[in-house]
Amino acid sequence: MNSIRIFLTTLMCIPFMCFAQIEGIWMGKLNIPSNDQLRLVLSVEQDGDSLYAELDSPDQYASGIKVDILSFRNDTLRFKSNSTNASYIGIYDKSKDSFSGTFRQGKGKLPLNLNRTENRILINRPQTPQPPFPYDEEDVKLKFSDKKIGEFSIEGTLTYPVRKEDYNKKLLILVTGSGWQDRDESIMGHKPFAVIADYFTRRGYAVFRYDDFPRTKLANYSTHDLAIAAGYIVNYFKQFNEHFKDSQIGVMGHSEGGSIAVILAAENKNVDFIVSLAGMMTDAKTTLQYQNRILCETSNNFNESEVEESQRITGQLYDILKKAPNKQKAVEECRTYMTEYANTMTPEQQEKYNMTGQNRFAILRTFGTTWFFELFKLDMTKYLKKVKCPVLAVNGKKDLQVEWTTNFALFSKYIKGHGQLTTHAYEDRNHLFQHCQTGLVNEYGKIEETFSEDVLKDIEAWLEEK
Repeated sequence: MNSIRIFLTTLMCIPFMCFAQIEGIWMGKLNIPSNDQLRLVLSVEQDGDSLYAELDSPDQYASGIKVDILSFRNDTLRFKSNSTNASYIGIYDKSKDSFSGTFRQGKGKLPLNLNRTENRILINRPQTPQPPFPYDEEDVKLKFSDKKIGEFSIEGTLTYPVRKEDYNKKLLILVTGSGWQDRDESIMGHKPFAVIADYFTRRGYAVFRYDDFPRTKLANYSTHDLAIAAGYIVNYFKQFNEHFKDSQIGVMGHSEGGSIAVILAAENKNVDFIVSLAGMMTDAKTTLQYQNRILCETSNNFNESEVEESQRITGQLYDILKKAPNKQKAVEECRTYMTEYANTMTPEQQEKYNMTGQNRFAILRTFGTTWFFELFKLDMTKYLKKVKCPVLAVNGKKDLQVEWTTNFALFSKYIKGHGQLTTHAYEDRNHLFQHCQTGLVNEYGKIEETFSEDVLKDIEAWLEEK
């Protein structure tokens, strides 16, 4: 599923040409090397003298993907999506009313035949907010500058009550999890941060959510670097925005964002309270080995001894990362270890344990990023010890990415003494706080619920007390 990735974006208007033959909805299937299939849908509509074209990837819960270029000449269809680095060239068969051609994304290419279909496949996300909204919404662009990190724009959305008297003097700043995330923390057709912002703004809060560092630069920065940027946002609203100088400012972070919230609570006096949504307090090795074990145990290909062997391999690699003095040394030692180990395996075993030459190359690329390497140097306990403000930590008991008991134990050990900690673990909730059956990542997109409303209600009740 990961070899072809398509991401959600927006609608595009393209010049109209005389190709009424391609108006309509076209669907085909991409045969992925992992013996899986991805449906791809092209929707073309005429509006006056223009055509509107979009792509959907329903099996990845993505829709409305921007088509930047579309042409149909001499029975040849061409389209391109810049945001996904994807393109297609297909030949039209009049007798079959279909196209046969090649889909390209990055350096990969796959055959793709497109056939007419009647309807687009709708992805139902009933909690996603829809305008008009009973509150004000505006885009905010801040110029961020730091000697180490550099300069770039922080772009986000601020929502707040229309009437000044309805504002409760509390501003929530939402911080996303690991990997590049947009301001809505969009995933599999869900927009959790849009849902959270809508819920609390309707109840008198101001909420700011923002896009991550530029996508191409994100891997060059550590979790603490991301915390510096988040702290800049806090300081802007507290010190330089006259509308919020007298407000209480809270940081609500999800996953890695929960870690960032704790770092800010420890280092930034302008943070009045924090909410950790499945925040990671354990060391990176503990969290990643928890995830690895879950993946192996839920795979039909691994028996008990093989699960333990996978844990041993990953554990050794993570120990190298933790002890290495720099990225270069870490990559060098990990490459040596993986190469020597892979040489003792059969081709089938290499495939099974992700130890083929291609797998090792991809793993080392990740290990060589600043973000991943520094993750193993991150000691959350030193920040937890310094937190003095009120803290709410919530987790799902079926969270298979951040295990709740070990993380709550660390919260309780270092914060409870201040009398400022509240924790709540929810039955049958996953890492996204959806009601779930398994908690597995591949279940996220199948669930219509974006964020459990009873969790939102409990957070609201806690905020009202504070």
